[in-house]
Amino acid sequence: MKVLLINPPYRSQIIRRYVCSYNAPNFLFPPLELMYLSAQAGQEEGRRVRLMDCIAEGLSTAEALKRARAYDPDVVVAIMAIEFFDSDVEFMSSLKRMLPEAWVGTFGHLPSSFSEQCLRATGTDFVLVGEPDMAFSRLLERREKGLPPGGDGVAFIDGDDAFAPAEYQRLDSLDGLPFADQSAIDHSLYGEPFFGHPYTTFQSSRGCPFPCTYCVRSFGRKFVMAPAGRVVEEVRSAVEGFGIRYFRFMDDTFTASRKRTLEICGGLAEIGDAITWSCLTLPNTIDGEIAAALRDAGCRRIYVGIESGSQKVIDYLKRGYELEAVMDNLREMRQSGLEMVGWFIVGSPAEERADFEKSIALAKELKLEFIAVSTLVPYPNTELYEREADNIDFSLLPYSCRFKDQADTGLEAEFYRRYYLDPAYMARKLGSLARHPGESIRASREFLRYVVASRRDEHRKDLL
Repeated sequence: MKVLLINPPYRSQIIRRYVCSYNAPNFLFPPLELMYLSAQAGQEEGRRVRLMDCIAEGLSTAEALKRARAYDPDVVVAIMAIEFFDSDVEFMSSLKRMLPEAWVGTFGHLPSSFSEQCLRATGTDFVLVGEPDMAFSRLLERREKGLPPGGDGVAFIDGDDAFAPAEYQRLDSLDGLPFADQSAIDHSLYGEPFFGHPYTTFQSSRGCPFPCTYCVRSFGRKFVMAPAGRVVEEVRSAVEGFGIRYFRFMDDTFTASRKRTLEICGGLAEIGDAITWSCLTLPNTIDGEIAAALRDAGCRRIYVGIESGSQKVIDYLKRGYELEAVMDNLREMRQSGLEMVGWFIVGSPAEERADFEKSIALAKELKLEFIAVSTLVPYPNTELYEREADNIDFSLLPYSCRFKDQADTGLEAEFYRRYYLDPAYMARKLGSLARHPGESIRASREFLRYVVASRRDEHRKDLL
């Protein structure tokens, strides 16, 4: 049996993950969810498995369809984006028409949330609802036995055109999963700014236990962690087997468990100076001790979900901490020697101009290496979506999800301009320019392109 896993094409470089999708001109992550499915499929003899990352390979829709047809698979699974859902629906429809005999299916946040609509829009055969690993394994077994699509976690439309729903799947343990299939990708095609190659990603936990209202978590609120020893072994196997030197942990909050974080860091430190990595955290889960342990284990960069410099906005988002209480944590982290990247959210219904100014002031006070700013989106199946239901314009096809009264004020672009063009920041970055001239120039070019485009859009709105 031949299995094909697809990260669908798009007209520009984007990243698709279960939790989100976004433009990524300066970096690209491997399709980790597909790598786990590749490992799952490859456990049985007699199966040929191929992962086609159309984004990393720069394939057009026509090229992707041609390659898929040439491979002639029995089962096809693709991850579908959130923000680029319309494009993915069109591609999957074309793919199914071209491979009528194959089982063609999808997974992702929107297919899991709107399985019937997704199936009917694409004409595909199944949706893996929720955490896809075990549902995918059961589906492959049914194909090999000559049974129709179905099983726990598999939604489909039967021969009578009736929709058969599936319960959302979650794993109780990650111990039974194989390591993500690193052999399925070309590691030289991926990376993040100012990191080298070969590059990959890992995930040591799934889900997130924190109460934030707006997050699409990695399969849900239930938090499931791999033991520290297993995490270290997966990293070690990639380092020794594939020469991996750079990577990121994609956990929603890598430092959610203090004890396990210290254990993982202790194991990674034994691998030596050969690794450089990054991870994601929250301000209330890290302090000087954790930051030092991360640094000593090879961590160079930490992405911190700060979100706002205003307590009012933090409370609205249910971040679960007092900003004043975590300021020492942030300062200790900043003094640890780790590169610190701050995530901020703008445009929430609770935010006023004074709150926005507090966020910019906090970013400057912390002297962050980088910032990432996004406008709040009330995604389906989040607490925020339910809370603000009367104030949301949502459409699956064409995809649209926004607050009704959310004006496009250009806050993202303003935040970036005022932070990155601040003379104090530019002076601090002269060292990076000297160490990484090529990447610094590319990053600056993309930033300026973003600023120019944003200003052009603002001017166009003024004319209208």
